[in-house]
Amino acid sequence: MKYMIKKPFLIASILLSSFIMTQTYAEDAFIEALKGGTFDFQFNPRYEFVDDELRAAGNQQADALTARTALGYKTGDFHNVFGYLQFENITDITSDDQYNDTNNGRTNLPVIADPSGTEINQAFLGIKLFEDSTIVKVGRQQITPRKAPFHRFLGTVLWRQNYQSQDAVTVTNTSLPNTKILGGYMWNNNTIFGTEREMKAPIFNVQYGGFKYAKLEGYYYDLEFTNNPGISSVTYGGRASGAIPVFNDKTKLVYAGEYATQNEGDNNPTNYDADYYLLEGGFKFALSNEYIKSILFKASYEVLGSDNGVAAFFTPLGTNHAYQGWTDLFVGATPNGGIEDTYLTLVATGKYQTKLIIAYHMLEADVGGFDYGDELGVWFIKKFNKNYTLGIKYAGYNGDTNAGNAARFAADLTRFWTYFTIDF
Repeated sequence: MKYMIKKPFLIASILLSSFIMTQTYAEDAFIEALKGGTFDFQFNPRYEFVDDELRAAGNQQADALTARTALGYKTGDFHNVFGYLQFENITDITSDDQYNDTNNGRTNLPVIADPSGTEINQAFLGIKLFEDSTIVKVGRQQITPRKAPFHRFLGTVLWRQNYQSQDAVTVTNTSLPNTKILGGYMWNNNTIFGTEREMKAPIFNVQYGGFKYAKLEGYYYDLEFTNNPGISSVTYGGRASGAIPVFNDKTKLVYAGEYATQNEGDNNPTNYDADYYLLEGGFKFALSNEYIKSILFKASYEVLGSDNGVAAFFTPLGTNHAYQGWTDLFVGATPNGGIEDTYLTLVATGKYQTKLIIAYHMLEADVGGFDYGDELGVWFIKKFNKNYTLGIKYAGYNGDTNAGNAARFAADLTRFWTYFTIDF
C-alpha cells in the first residue's frame, strides 16, 4: 500500500520537476535571446538647397536642415525565431518651415520631401527554417531584392530621410546552389511622406549567380493599390549583368541588360501596355596610382516606354533617385510620353576612403519626338573608418523649352546637399 501511494507521487514529482526545469530553461533561453541581441543606430543631419525655376518669383528657392535618427534592435535566436524593431524620427532642426515638405501646406515653395515625424519603420518576427536556408519574416519590413542604391522596382527610397517600408510576409530561400529566391505578399506601403497606402501585392524575385561572368535575375510584381487604383500595375521581366576581365584582372568590361513589360493590373481604370529596356556597358580599371584606386566609366540607355502617350511604364515602389537624375524631377510618376534616358557615369575611388561620382543625363520622350532636358550630377563622398560618412552632392537640370515639352520639364531645377552620417 505504501508503495502504491508513493509511486504515483514519485511519477508526478518527476513530471512536475521536468516541467519546471523545461519552463526555467525556456525562460532562460528567451532571456538569453533578448540579451544576445544587437542594436543599430543611424544619425544623418543634412542640409538641402533647391532652386526651382517653375515657381513664382520670390518663391523659387528653399532650403532645409533636417536630421534622420533611426534606432533598431534585433534579438538573438529563440528556437530559430528572432525579432526586429526599428524606430525612426525625422526632425526639421531649424523649424523654419521654409520649404514644402509635402505635408506642411507650403505648396508655393519648392519640394524637399522630408516631413518631420516619428514612426515605427520596421517591426517583424522572423523564423529560420531548414538549417537557416529559409527565412520567413512577418510584419513591417524593408524589402530590397537588389543591393542599394539600385532598387529599381522595390526598395527603401534611401536618399530621402524617411525610409520606405512594407507591411508584408516574405520568404527568402537560398537552399539551391548560387540561387536566392524571394517571395512575398504586401498589404500596406509606408511611404517616405509618413503616409500609408493599402495594397494587395504578391511579389516574386529569383537571382542566380552560378555563372562566372553573369548574374541572372527574374521578377514578378503585382502591385494593386486598394485606394489608389491609378498607380496599380503588373510588372515582370529579367536582367543579366556582370563583369568580364579584359587583358588582365585589373581591367574589366562591365555590362547590364534588362527587359520588363507592364500592364494596368486588376483595378487600374487605364488600360495600357508598356515596356522597359536597359542597356549598359563600360570599363572598370584597378589602378596602382597613389591617389586613385579605381575608375569606372559606363554608358547607359534606359527606356521607360509609353503606350502611345496614354500611360507609361513606372515604378511606384522603386528607389528612383538613382535614375533619371538626382534632382528627382521625374520621381512620382513617369510622364505619359515615357522617358528615354541616355547617360554617362564616372566613378573614381581614391585614397583615404574617398569616392567621386559624376553623372550626365540626356532625357527625351519615348513618344512625341522631343527633348525634356539634360542634367549634370556631381557627388563627393568621404568615409571615416566604417561608421562615419561626409557627403557633398550637386545636381543641375537644364530644361528644354521646345513646343512639346510640359512646363514642369522645361524649367530649370537645381539641388545641393551636404551631410554627415553616423551609422553603426
